[in-house]
Amino acid sequence: MLPKKVDWQLVVLVCSIIIIMIMGVRQSLGLFLEPISQFMKDGKEFFSFAIGFQAIIWGVVTFGLGILIDKFGPQKVLAFGIICFASGIFLMSNPANQLTLFSATTLMGFGLGGAGMATMVSIAGKVAPPEKRSLAMGLIAAAASFGQFAVVLPTMWMNKEFGWETSLLVLSTISISLLLLLPLLNNTNVTNNKKEEFQNSLQNTLMFSLKERNYILLIMGFFVCGFHVTFIALHLPADLMSKGISAEVAGWSLAIIGVTNIIGTLSFGWLGTKVKKPVPLASIYLMRSLTITIFVLSPPSATVALLFGAVIGILWLATVPMTNAIILSFIGPKYLATLSGICFICHQLGAVLGAWLGGKFFDTYGSYENMWWLSVALGIIAFLLTITVKEEPFSVNSEIKQTV
Repeated sequence: MLPKKVDWQLVVLVCSIIIIMIMGVRQSLGLFLEPISQFMKDGKEFFSFAIGFQAIIWGVVTFGLGILIDKFGPQKVLAFGIICFASGIFLMSNPANQLTLFSATTLMGFGLGGAGMATMVSIAGKVAPPEKRSLAMGLIAAAASFGQFAVVLPTMWMNKEFGWETSLLVLSTISISLLLLLPLLNNTNVTNNKKEEFQNSLQNTLMFSLKERNYILLIMGFFVCGFHVTFIALHLPADLMSKGISAEVAGWSLAIIGVTNIIGTLSFGWLGTKVKKPVPLASIYLMRSLTITIFVLSPPSATVALLFGAVIGILWLATVPMTNAIILSFIGPKYLATLSGICFICHQLGAVLGAWLGGKFFDTYGSYENMWWLSVALGIIAFLLTITVKEEPFSVNSEIKQTV
């Protein structure tokens, strides 16, 4: 258990600052797709594949480090993540060959696993009092959304004024400075001396969870979330520019996603306190499909691009706190980071396909239209899967049974 005097508000603040930068940079990678592909004289497929592989590394590492967070606390895990992430950005600033670029994105994947969205949300859920957990996780998601706005626009400006190489060096320097915040998390470090008991209980929980229908349906829906957000974040700028829309408008469309997602995250978080959480979560997937359909069928224009960013932003990361809140209802906070990590692996498997297939489809067909329609179909499938999830405790979880 965590010490009683943990200041959960301070922990949420520190995690929010870190996630603003980490996720802001991650969501800015679409701004580097075109210049890095041109620099390396490759098509878009290799860069897309490298980002897709980064996504799976991110998911697997999140799961592995989630176990360490559940056992020891977050401070050392976050330090590892920040160092890897900053190093990957630095290496990407000079992609001399495909191996260098692949190594850079892989390092960033390790960094995201240690200091990314799933890690921060689970930390907030563990330290906040029970009645504040949904709020704490929603605040982290909102901070990640703000990061997309706060980092994308300055990055777009730096790319234009100083070049993309300089932009990456600046982002790397700011990222490594996040290490200075970690001493504020000292009180969250714990040591579970009952090693055998922890491992046996964890193993039993994992085996039982992977047989639970509701958990499986939840993580299958989250697979589609990963596909959507990674494809859009990485390929939307290139899609818009291929339709004759300026790079500035493309950058603004990404930035607007970050702004409106703050509204969406808080709104859906509030809605989740009024109705069963699977209902609004499933609705997000269905509304994504509707939004994408309207976007594809509309004539390309700057107005359509900005409106699409605004609407899809409302539906962007609102899935993350709601999914984790449902997992909390399943199992409680003890193994939240671990079970969220498994769920996030499925999210990142979707992200791999979203990133790689986006580049593959564009290089093959000369447009992203087929990818957009695939996204529509997957959103409908995710809706049908998630709407059937029942928000009820696992029978193996004594902690939940005692509090319900």
